[in-house]
Amino acid sequence: MSTQLQRPPTSVPTSADLDVRAAQGDGRVPENEAAPSAKPEDGRRTNVRRVLFVVLPILLLVGGFVGYETYRESVLYVSTDNAQVAGQPVQVGSTNSGRVARVAVRLGSAVRRDDVLASVALPSQTGIAQNGQPKLGFMGLADTQIDVIAPFDGVVLALPAAVGATIAAGQPIVTMVDPNQLWVNANIEETSIGRVRVGQTVQVHVDGFDEDVAGRVEAITPATAGTFSLLPTNSASGNFTKVVQLVPVRIALLLGNRPALLGSSAEVKIRVAD
Repeated sequence: MSTQLQRPPTSVPTSADLDVRAAQGDGRVPENEAAPSAKPEDGRRTNVRRVLFVVLPILLLVGGFVGYETYRESVLYVSTDNAQVAGQPVQVGSTNSGRVARVAVRLGSAVRRDDVLASVALPSQTGIAQNGQPKLGFMGLADTQIDVIAPFDGVVLALPAAVGATIAAGQPIVTMVDPNQLWVNANIEETSIGRVRVGQTVQVHVDGFDEDVAGRVEAITPATAGTFSLLPTNSASGNFTKVVQLVPVRIALLLGNRPALLGSSAEVKIRVAD
């Protein structure tokens, strides 16, 4: 009985095995093995570089322009928003004591010179007191009345006395202002007041009617605003803190026929250089 040696079964190489062996021989990567893909971070970094390459020059140009305009404004102008429209209210009353019989105007009314603002009834003698002095009183329609006349063209600001009120001589009945005699009080820092001169042109933005109005420097107060306060600052103590003082500057407004709101806030730009 003869024994036969059994050989191990040999497998038939597949096409994939042949491709692997061929690749190992010449150093090529098999086609069925995928190449490593690019990382997502690399793509994002590339996009960021592209955006910076476009945006950064624009930001530099904008920053340079803003810086130049700021420097130019500081050289050509002295500006402040600490300013208000001001005027001189005039209180009009009777030169005689009496009782207010009539008020002929309303708040905000425009009046002309010599218009009747109010009428005042003068007291009449109604009898004799025990001490021999005459008794004064009012008799209604029989009272003598005098008219209170407007001294100039203007606008009524207030009516401090009502009909029926007893007033003394000179007590105000109507308060009015001339709209053509308005100005702006601007408080300029003492570090910049040396550049301001009388006659310089001013651009004034009045918040009352949201418009720019031309003006000019009319007067510079030769004292700081703190000088006129009720409690002036006393720097004689050892705890001294230097504070920039403000100097009031009066600016004439060229309003023409446009009304302005007395006390309205304003912003001024004084042109101090050409």
